[in-house]
Amino acid sequence: MSLNGTWNFYASNEVSETDVVTQQINNWDTLQVPGNWDTRARYSEYVGKGYYKKEFTIPKHWQNKQIWLKFDAVYETAKVWLNGKFLGKHIGGYTPFEFNITNNVNLNEANTIVVMANNTYKRGAWWAWGGISRNVSLSAKNNVRIVYQHITSEPDFEANRVNFIIKYKLDNSSNEPVSIKINSNIENIHTDSLFITIEKNAEAISYIKFQKPLSQVKLWHFNHPNLYQLQSNISNNNNLLDTATDKFGIRKFEVRGEQFFLNNKAVRMNGVNRVHDHPVYGNTEPDHLVKQDMLDIKYNLGCNFSRLMHAPLSKNILKLCDSIGFLLVEEIPVWGDGDPNSVPNNPQTKQWMQEMIERDYNHPSVVAWSVGNELRTEAPKWGKQHLTKKQYDYVNEMINFTESLDKTRLKTYVSNTAYQGGEIGTEPYEKLDFLSINSYGHAIKIIEKVHNKFPNKPIFVSEIGRGQIGPAPHAKLKDDLIEFISQLKNYPYVTGVSIWSYNDYRSNYKGTPDSGFREWGIVDENRNKKEAYNQLKNVYKTWKN
Repeated sequence: MSLNGTWNFYASNEVSETDVVTQQINNWDTLQVPGNWDTRARYSEYVGKGYYKKEFTIPKHWQNKQIWLKFDAVYETAKVWLNGKFLGKHIGGYTPFEFNITNNVNLNEANTIVVMANNTYKRGAWWAWGGISRNVSLSAKNNVRIVYQHITSEPDFEANRVNFIIKYKLDNSSNEPVSIKINSNIENIHTDSLFITIEKNAEAISYIKFQKPLSQVKLWHFNHPNLYQLQSNISNNNNLLDTATDKFGIRKFEVRGEQFFLNNKAVRMNGVNRVHDHPVYGNTEPDHLVKQDMLDIKYNLGCNFSRLMHAPLSKNILKLCDSIGFLLVEEIPVWGDGDPNSVPNNPQTKQWMQEMIERDYNHPSVVAWSVGNELRTEAPKWGKQHLTKKQYDYVNEMINFTESLDKTRLKTYVSNTAYQGGEIGTEPYEKLDFLSINSYGHAIKIIEKVHNKFPNKPIFVSEIGRGQIGPAPHAKLKDDLIEFISQLKNYPYVTGVSIWSYNDYRSNYKGTPDSGFREWGIVDENRNKKEAYNQLKNVYKTWKN
């Protein structure tokens, strides 16, 4: 049951949360959910607490069910109350969270939900769009439910087979143990089942493992993104309790020496970064915008690999990339000098990584995880900057944590200190599967320096640029940037480049033009093309697998 639509809204940093929750506020505005308050003129510069309120009633046939309230994303700190009772708090603006509201919901009368969203926290040069930015929903479940099903389908090219593992996380909300049967089906590939007992008020993990000949499957590739569908259900004494459906692709993305391999063949891939930003939609991007942008990036510009953004991507982007064969590195928003979260054993960053991986595990387009971007000291001056000891320990410890959650994907960290003061022992290197380097200077000298200092690993130029491009329609790429991109294809250890960025984006970061939009894009914020667009298209034509 969707709770999207019109919500009451009240913006204030002075009123107390108690007064809002206890209905002491009368002059509510209205906003659409999902959405961002900063897309409205009257709240366009507002920073702080925004309160959302909505009434809903529970369908009568939901009685005797476990009722869950889920938010796909709220930026950035959220607090939630139901009928005046505090449900909990979530920190992190791009990943989902949920509450079991069974014991707090009114079954026979209206319920009132209040959400406080606070967008004060900000990292990076992108705009900190405030509000309930992704879907809100209610669901009614039986006492036992499927929390997630994660499918691993990794080809073994030496043995000519595919090794499948389906991992189930199950939840039993009842006060007694329950024995269930799990049934799984992948159309035209495999049907299987198993039995498991889940203790009372507990979660359980269970696995189904099997193998299939490689000749019986179609692999997922950027040129032919074949998808399969996994359908599972759980039952007790032939009573259906829950179902789950996920699409996935069978592929192997790996590093061998200094190259990327996709399905046993070396690949070099280019891309553009894309900021989740639009003057009308904020970072609540509708399907038509996502489709327009990503099809343009894939088919017109010839791109197929990028770390699009410094934060977990929206589900509509992931699904589209699965279907068109665009490979992704996903990243949690740990960014720049002075980031308070770049400390080792940080439960906050671990939460973000776990929420992202659990949500996105089945997407074949996601081939790597990144634990952060451009961490560095504030001093010495540029050219000599390096990581602090805490930042270095953070990256290494987070790589270990990410590996514990997902052993099937590559791990990286995006650096702009490797070619400055970073050295082996002070710059993450040994635990990374590949080096991600951002270049805004002489890219050839930068890449050669990184390779000499940190040999025997692939280098992906995760951002490349030479300053803001300028406004549409006549702004061009600098001549030396075009030359750098063209020359980088001659370096066998460079697996690809990704220009920053596809689109101009709203910002209040230093150096932003008076328009309020940073002009790094090859298209502007309204997707009007610049001359830089065709320049990039032409230079990317020279890169071929």
